[in-house]
Amino acid sequence: MTMRPGAVAPGLRRVEPGPSFRVPVRHRAFLAGSAHDSFPEHVPDAAEMIPVFAAEGADRPGPGWTAAIRDVVDETLPESGGVLLRGLPLTDKVDFEQAVTGLRYDRLGYRGGIAVRKNDAGVALNASEEDRRITLSPHNEMAYLPDYPRKIFFFCASEAHEGGEVPVNDIRETVKNIPEHIQEEFRARGVRYHRSLSRASSAGAMGWPETFGTDDKRRVEEHLTASGYAYRWSDDDALRYHYNRDAFTAHPETGEELWFNQVTELHCSYWRSHPDYPSDLPDHAYPATTTYGDGTAFDDDMISFLRGALWRTTRAVRMRQGDVLVLDNQVLQHGRFPFQGPRRHYVSLTR
Repeated sequence: MTMRPGAVAPGLRRVEPGPSFRVPVRHRAFLAGSAHDSFPEHVPDAAEMIPVFAAEGADRPGPGWTAAIRDVVDETLPESGGVLLRGLPLTDKVDFEQAVTGLRYDRLGYRGGIAVRKNDAGVALNASEEDRRITLSPHNEMAYLPDYPRKIFFFCASEAHEGGEVPVNDIRETVKNIPEHIQEEFRARGVRYHRSLSRASSAGAMGWPETFGTDDKRRVEEHLTASGYAYRWSDDDALRYHYNRDAFTAHPETGEELWFNQVTELHCSYWRSHPDYPSDLPDHAYPATTTYGDGTAFDDDMISFLRGALWRTTRAVRMRQGDVLVLDNQVLQHGRFPFQGPRRHYVSLTR
């Protein structure tokens, strides 16, 4: 790390990532498609894929620490796409929020997001509160929306007793395993995202008031109209809407074409593998699904193949209490393995 001239601040030193490990994936319960031949048996640890920096001279949060963190993040992410920070003087959500605020990146809210989490106005949100038995596959955060985070900061306030690793995936490596004819089909036809939201939230899905931060239907309609979404209300006060997005995007700094979507993660087959949902509902009866941009349904085998392609290039990070994991959201995907115990992660989204 290069310290700013005249700065009197603690340092962050690169260290070894720690003991190696593997996490089983194939045939995992509540993981859509995991019986497909494209899935690997295990995913290995991230090892050198995610550089690890340890704090030196840790005492308490403050400007010196935020300057040190910003230096490491700005210098490391363009090459690696991610960095894991250990030993920072952060003990709780308040410390983490102060640190993120001090970094002075533009923060981004979560309006319109689909993860099961409280959509409050704080600097740090709860990481997904989805059922702890569920494996959340690697995904680019909010890739289904036009305004998505560039950087994501995860803070481990408490570790799981078992499991709870963070799968991370370099999407640039995954796309090499997707046949060119499939890529061309997505370039030509794009992706349509379909959402079906009830008024009340449930264990597996947020209702539309929480999703959009208001229970005023007119304000929701204004947002949907301004976004160019097609929508309709049903008699039971549920909201259904859809919109189209490209399957690829260009990295704003390198110009590199990136496979950037949630075509698999938001497909109805996710909920068909969910313990709280029946497996025999029509596609559009689930909280979300995806189709080609013209509304044509995807072949289920192709969706399972694409899921397996993501997992074949995935690695895993075990976060310790106090760790901060920073990811370039356009390059590195993230997820969550099932866990037992008091795992508590917070997340902050920035532009």
